Order: sequence, then structure tokens, then C-alpha cells
Amino acid sequence: MSQLGRFPGTLLTTALVAASLACGHRGDPLPPLRHTPPGLAEFRLAQRGNALEVSLLTPSASVDGIAYERLVVEILYAEGAKDLEKAGARREVQAYARQRVVETLPLPPPGTVARAAARGIVGREKGPRTLTMALVAQEVIAAPGELRARLVAGGVQLRWVGDVPKPVAAAVLPPRTPAFGQPPSGPGARTFPARPGEAMPRPVTPEGERAPEGGKVPEGGKALEGEGPKGTTVEIRKAGFHVYRRIGTESYRLPLAQEPLEEKSATDAAAPQGVTACYVVRAAASVDPPVESAASNEACVEVRDIESPAAPMGTAVLPRDRGLEVLWTPSPENDLAGYRVYREAPGEPRSRVAEVEAARSAWLDTTARPGVVYQYDVTAFDRAGNESPQAPAVEASLP
Repeated sequence: MSQLGRFPGTLLTTALVAASLACGHRGDPLPPLRHTPPGLAEFRLAQRGNALEVSLLTPSASVDGIAYERLVVEILYAEGAKDLEKAGARREVQAYARQRVVETLPLPPPGTVARAAARGIVGREKGPRTLTMALVAQEVIAAPGELRARLVAGGVQLRWVGDVPKPVAAAVLPPRTPAFGQPPSGPGARTFPARPGEAMPRPVTPEGERAPEGGKVPEGGKALEGEGPKGTTVEIRKAGFHVYRRIGTESYRLPLAQEPLEEKSATDAAAPQGVTACYVVRAAASVDPPVESAASNEACVEVRDIESPAAPMGTAVLPRDRGLEVLWTPSPENDLAGYRVYREAPGEPRSRVAEVEAARSAWLDTTARPGVVYQYDVTAFDRAGNESPQAPAVEASLP
């Protein structure tokens, strides 16, 4: 029997495998990529002026990396311990990818707990909801005014008028833990078994989030003045003013300093050069969560270097065969552009006689006349054109 006839089954199997490879079959198809948005970033809830403010950053792509051009941001908000999904109000905002969204919501009466969360939506696919943010609404705070900005040697100097508000504690505190054996109270509250080491049941809302009873500050709402429920403390940080800066078309995001300023002036030493910087000031009664006034008037200034370099040191003048040589100690300034040499003589005003590059620290005056007593001084100037004060003048003459 020939070799071909001895292994017919083997040859048939080989042929089938080769045929399947030839037709391009590579296994089961992959599932389609999802358009589901990921969680929204930098979600914050604040009280500013007479409104609540929600801010967030939208994603640029889906959980599977599909790039977005637009998406919908769904904001859920409610007063008190209402279930946000079932009883909360909703607002949809059209947004671009990687856009900072800032939306204002109605401010509830003072003392009422306000809660909010958000998610992204693309088509029919909803992304995960953010953590719920909450704060206790406060009385509206008076805004600062008469904000002025001007350039100084150390940066941008700001001055304004206004009153420092009274500090408040706007954080939402967990309810008092009931005594052992007593059922938890509050709408929809239920008891979970105690964790190891816990002697008390833990009251929670239907959403799994702790919240004050009835949506108002719990009795002993004076807890917001520092008397928290048993075993808790409330930190009331100082109040003052927050300064905000934007560059170009940017929005005002975070204050320049986390702690409020008690003074009514500030200097922004970190403002970038060569741009127009704009500022507003808000009175802040709480930092976390933010409770602030409306913004002051906006003040803008073109930021540029106006700080003069230091005057050169060690000026000396020595007679040479061809004239008087002026020497000085090189300047350590980082943005030094060069030096200017000035001369004064009897009957002649002080005038600039030379401008030399930054790499040099000497200049020869070949126009000096024998027997005339000259006074020389040197200044430094930077790349922005700022000139230093003059160094002490030095006298010299040719024999």
C-alpha cells in the first residue's frame, strides 16, 4: 500500500485545518465596545451667593475607550433625606468631552440639607453615579466689592472692601446613634447588624447613605456650632475671603489659597508672565463644603515683569593707554540683558555713553580727555527692559 493510502484520516484532518485557516476563521467574535461613560471627575457641591453650584469634569471617552464628542450630564438633587433616584429633581445638561460643567441649582431655606449627585449619559447608556454631596444651606453672604488689581514688583497686588463673614459649619453630620436595643429613626432608616467591635446598630437611608432626620439639621442642630453627636466633633475653620484667578477664557475654579484670608488685600506672586490675569473675590463662611458669597467685580491686569534688577556692585575706573576703563562685578540676575554706562563731567549732564552685553563687565572710554575729572556709574537692565538703580559713581581722570 502506498504512503498516501495508509493515513487517509490524517490527511483529511490536515486538509480541513488548512481550509479553515485559509478562510480566515480566528475564533469567536469579540463583543462590541461599550459606549458607557465612566464616572464623572471632580464633582463638587457648593453654596455661592443665592444658589447652589454643582461643578464637574466630563470624560473624554467611554469605559472601552470610544472617544466622545458630546454627552449628557444628568444632575440629581433633593432636599433632606429623599431618595435621589425616586424623589429627587433631575436636570440634563448637554456637554462636550473634557468640559468643565458648572450648573446652578435652587438654594433651599437656611438650615435645610441639600444633596446632589450626577452621572454621564450617552445614548441609552448611563454611567455610574457620583458620590452624593451634601451641605446645610446657609443665609446668603454679602459679596465683597471695589476689587482693584495692579502690578507690583512681587506680582499682582489685589485690594477690595467687604466684611469678613461669621464662620459656619455647613457639613452634614450623621444622626445620633440610637441606644442599644432602640430602633433607628428617620425616613426609611433600617438597622444593619453591628460590625465586629461595634456595640450599636447603624442607621442608614435606603440609599445606604447617612443623613439627618427629616432633611433639617438634627435637634442639637447646634451641633453645627461645634457640639456634634456623641463621639463626633465638628471642626469650624476660620472665615475670610477667597481669591480666584483665571487666565484667558478659563473659568474660575479653585481659590489661590485653601485657607480664607482675613485681610482685604493679597499679592499673587505666581501669576504667569505675558498673559492677562483676571480676578474675583468671594467672602467665605465655610471651606468644606464651600459656602461663599457671590463674586465681587472682576479686575484684570496684563502681567509682565516690572521688577528692576539689582544695581551692579564693585564699580572701578582705571586709566589705560587709550582712555579710562570702567569695570564692575558681574550681576547674578537670571534674566539679565546687559549693562549701561553713564558719565558726567563738569559742565556736562549725566548721559549714557555705552550699552554692553550681559557677558561683559568692562568698557573702555576712548573719548575721555586728559585732565578732566569724570564720574562714572553703571546700571543693569533685564530682558523686559527694567533698569536697576545706578550704582555709586566713581571719579577718575587721565593724567
